[in-house]
Amino acid sequence: MKFLKCSYYGIFTFLFFTCRFISSQNLTVNSSIVSFTDQTYVTFGQGFGNRITPQGVKKLERLLFEGQMAPLFSLQFKKKVPFGFALCPKIVFRMFDEFSYPVRTPSYMPFLLIYHRVKYPFLKRFNMLKPFLKIKPTFYNTYKYGHHSNGQSGTYFIPGTKQINYESGNFAADYTEVAISFLSGDTLHDNLDLLSGRVGFEYQLGLNREDSMYNTYYYEKLNIELRFLVFKKISVATSFAVMLGRNGFKPHYASDTYISYRPAPKVSDISIFAKIYFGPDYYNLRYENNMSFISFGFLLEPKALAIIKK
Repeated sequence: MKFLKCSYYGIFTFLFFTCRFISSQNLTVNSSIVSFTDQTYVTFGQGFGNRITPQGVKKLERLLFEGQMAPLFSLQFKKKVPFGFALCPKIVFRMFDEFSYPVRTPSYMPFLLIYHRVKYPFLKRFNMLKPFLKIKPTFYNTYKYGHHSNGQSGTYFIPGTKQINYESGNFAADYTEVAISFLSGDTLHDNLDLLSGRVGFEYQLGLNREDSMYNTYYYEKLNIELRFLVFKKISVATSFAVMLGRNGFKPHYASDTYISYRPAPKVSDISIFAKIYFGPDYYNLRYENNMSFISFGFLLEPKALAIIKK
């Protein structure tokens, strides 16, 4: 059994490193336009922490790994056309440390993003900060359409109960997001003062939404992200989200932080990272559970993200 478990780790690690070539192609948008939570990564095990379920506080579910495959395919026109597109067939999956090592109901989360540079008159005030912060902020608007489902078609609740059907229950929702992003400098250079971030508002659509999720899943979400580069090889990215719903849905809050170390930034875009998370479980049907954990793994951070030319 130990040999089989090591084999799974080895196979997934191999796939993770080989996908590096695929997902690094055509990356022409900067790190502030696409959320840092939409990057490719793998964490080994669930990590250290706990989860709060309707049945009380429990240990984290035993996993072999959690993986997120998020290759980004982008299309950027010449400078005469000041906007671009990005398509991402994002998938999140967990392999459970159980008999036959199942991968239950992955989260299929593809999205399409349209982005363009903007110049807001009131943002000229940032120019006053340049002598002190050494930044040259560039701002973007982004418009996102995404889908989130688990590929199942069973009833959302176990028949005759209000318990969510984890085995075969249907989870499906479409959403839109409008965001303002900013970048403090050109990420093609070693800028120790780099600061980027984004503020986004997400709205869940009724289109394709599972009816039973009416008051169990959020409708509106406000998300704020900031990202820092430290000592060239270390980056810290953090986000805070507020989720609101309908019909007695209590507000949900989430905090997600990535601390990554890239040992060879000139030759590789692979980083070792720690993920610190507090909030609802983001694995589709398990949203009813709250999790607090820290986990470790590998993160794919493109080493050459260009910004749109002026």
